Parts: sequence; structure tokens; C-alpha cells
Amino acid sequence: MSVPFQTRFIRLAAERSPLCVGIDPSADALKAWGLADDAAGLRAFCERLIEVCGPLVASVKPQVAFFERHGPEGMAVLRDTVAQAHSHGTLAIIDAKCGDISSTAAAYGEAFLGPKSPFGGDALTVSAYLGFAALAPIFDIARRESAGIFVVVRSSNPEGTELQHAVVSDGRTVAERLADDITVDNGVGMVDGLGPTGAVVGGTLGAEVARLAARMPSALLLVPGIGAQGATVADVQRNFAEHYRRVIPSISRSIAGAGPDPSGLQRQVERQIADIADA
Repeated sequence: MSVPFQTRFIRLAAERSPLCVGIDPSADALKAWGLADDAAGLRAFCERLIEVCGPLVASVKPQVAFFERHGPEGMAVLRDTVAQAHSHGTLAIIDAKCGDISSTAAAYGEAFLGPKSPFGGDALTVSAYLGFAALAPIFDIARRESAGIFVVVRSSNPEGTELQHAVVSDGRTVAERLADDITVDNGVGMVDGLGPTGAVVGGTLGAEVARLAARMPSALLLVPGIGAQGATVADVQRNFAEHYRRVIPSISRSIAGAGPDPSGLQRQVERQIADIADA
């Protein structure tokens, strides 16, 4: 049996850094690097980021939408970006935030998870808007492939607050209900206290995040929102408190903004790694 994602991540984080470098090749990002907004520019951007940052960190997180916008050629770049990350021993968390029911949910898992899938992801972000239980086919594939899943529990964007703070019939908020569902799901397949299902929790939410993290003691916590979105590593460490050891800090624009010069990229990612280590 393959080594579970959570174990692979913890080992790499100890050897390198828990930092996750987000790969968000937007039109603005390509322009800032002097690259054309086409598949060739997309490929040059991703290859440079992975080549410089990949060997230094435990994981990278390509955002699928920025590849999809370039059509089939863009999706070929996504496939090759994941493969390049793996060539450095780096894990690839595919950020698709997908979610559906039945065979459609399974199709997402088959597309993105495991070494035999078209895109070879080590983990996948998903949305539970159609119901946590509807994600079961994706969870099943993740376990089969020793992959990870990150369910969006609480996002940083203000538009998400009303829905995520809505109260269900038993008095819990939607975010709390999802957190509890993750804990139940992780009751099967835990290794060294961690299960295969993690959570996406925004880094700009203040003290709320520690309460949510406490409800998910067996989950890795993928935390975007650091850097350009306003949170600092120190904020994340303070707000997650004793749960910080399970945090995967995800930084995208603040790192890419130091490019395209490789030495500038390396200095920036090394600064972020040092900040994380000192927190």
C-alpha cells in the first residue's frame, strides 16, 4: 500500500518546509513577468516557479481555473506542472474546489487523484455545497490512491461569511457542521493522528479559526490568504494557536511577485520559509 498523503506531507514538511507555493498564473501574473497570455506563457511561468521553489517546499498548489482558461493546451501544462513538481519530490495539491454527486463526483476524483490519473494530483480541494456526504465517491478514490482531500470549510472572502455562518437545525453553523463531518470521516484511515481529509480555512479570519481547528483535531489545515490577501505568518500562528503545527501555509502572489528573476524568487521563498520556521 502506498504511503498516505498526510504522512508524505509531514515527512516533507520536516525535511523542507510546510510552505505550499500557490501557482496562480493569471493574466496579470503573466503580464508582470513579461509573458504572453497564452499556453506558451503559462508553461514558462509554471516551469520557472516549480524549478526554483519546488525543491524547497513540501507542496505546490496549481489553481485549475488558470489552466482551463487556455483550453486543452492549458490543461496539458497543468499535467506537466504536476509531473515537474513530482520530479523534485514535491507534492501537488490540485486546487479545483470541485464537488458534485454520484458518478460525477467520482469522475472528478478519477481525473485528478493518484499517479494513474490524467493529472496525477496528490491531493484535491473540494466544495461541499451539494452536501458533505455527496463527496463520498471522491473520498473513496482518495483513500484508494493514498491521496488527500481538502474540503472548503471557511473561506477568507467576505461573500462567503453569511452562508458559512448560517445555522443548521441543530444550532451549529455550516462551517462547524463541515468541520465535525471531517472529524467523523477521518475516523477511518488515520495515521499518527492525522486522517486523509483536511480543511481549507482562510488565514484572515482572526480567532474564529482556532475554534474551528479544535473541532478537526485529525485534519491538516490548508490556509490561503497569506501575503497579498492581508494575513501574515505571524497572524496565522497567533490565530491558530496550538493547532498551528497542522497548518499548511499557502502563499501565491507574494512569491510570484518576486519573479521572473530566479534569484529573486528564491530569496522570496526562502524568506517565507524562514518566517514560517520562526513562528
